[in-house]
Amino acid sequence: MRSIKQWLKREIGQSVILVALSIAMLCGVAALVVDLGMVSVKEGQLQNAADAAALAAARDLPSAATAKNTAVTYAGYNGVSAANTVATTPYNGNASRIEVVCKQTVQYTFAKIFGAKSVEVSARAVAEKTGGASGPFGYAVFSGGNTLLLGMYSSNLNITGSVHSNYSLQISGSSQSISGNAEAVNSLNCYVSTLTIGGLAQGASIDIQGSTINVPNRLASPAAVIAMPDFSAQVKATADAAGTTITGNKTFWGTNLSVDKPIYVIGKVEVAGSTFTGNGTICATGDINMSGSMLEANSNTAVCLYSTTGNISLSTSGLTINGTLYAPNGKIGIYASNITIYGRVIAKEILITGSNVNIISGSSDLGFLSGGAISLVE
Repeated sequence: MRSIKQWLKREIGQSVILVALSIAMLCGVAALVVDLGMVSVKEGQLQNAADAAALAAARDLPSAATAKNTAVTYAGYNGVSAANTVATTPYNGNASRIEVVCKQTVQYTFAKIFGAKSVEVSARAVAEKTGGASGPFGYAVFSGGNTLLLGMYSSNLNITGSVHSNYSLQISGSSQSISGNAEAVNSLNCYVSTLTIGGLAQGASIDIQGSTINVPNRLASPAAVIAMPDFSAQVKATADAAGTTITGNKTFWGTNLSVDKPIYVIGKVEVAGSTFTGNGTICATGDINMSGSMLEANSNTAVCLYSTTGNISLSTSGLTINGTLYAPNGKIGIYASNITIYGRVIAKEILITGSNVNIISGSSDLGFLSGGAISLVE
């Protein structure tokens, strides 16, 4: 009997140990199943939040400040606080992309018995804006030549929007203001008595000198190289179908002209004091010269003057232009004073030497373009 009792005690002791080990194992399994499940669910929620925030923010590019605010707002709609949301644009030097990172701390339940209290999880998304008002048309002034300087040598030059050069950007003169970004793939050199850049000043190298400088945000890193689209074939095909293709040089003088149907000119174009209605493009294979006192557009009008292979020159003082100037293979020169452009200036090469020049881009001046696309790229 004594032997049996001793054996039973040993078995009971071993059973207690086995039960304790089993409980610990069950708790471990519960920790894995429940706690890791909670982490997985939260990661999925954060990924949805990051995706939604990036896609919403990309629509506001290339305005970095607006896009970042939108990212924080949409992350908040999905339960992620502003303190746990980080938006970065330009992303890797690309002003058409924005990265959104969302993070949150998950408190463990069963894993606490092993000393693990919580874990920080995160998710990221990168969205890109292409086509439409993105790329070069996302800027008030854009120079696309990868070996050609964008030169702004003016007094009293005011740009509403951002400026980009696929090579170097050089600014000199007095009293110049850029409300958005000033970007260069190569160097950004400014020698101006008074200069304000409201957004980011970016270039592989940055040299800014002057007496009154307000450029708080600087990034010594190359901006992205951005390609310029060619939509002249589309314009010609539509003009051919509409019967608005013109062979030979053409002058538009004092004309109330509708551009709802694009006009394609096989030759040079002279524009002098015309009024336009509609949203469309006047495309010329040769140079486009501006004269007279005003190229006027009625309300809800967005016109593009597009030279496929030539140059666009503004050499008459006192011009007011409602429209975008586009010369993807040529040069746009603004050589006169008292020039106001309600639109954009986009070319392979740009030179501004006139004084009292205002280039004012806005959301309504790109109606001639088809809508852009927003997509997740990472």
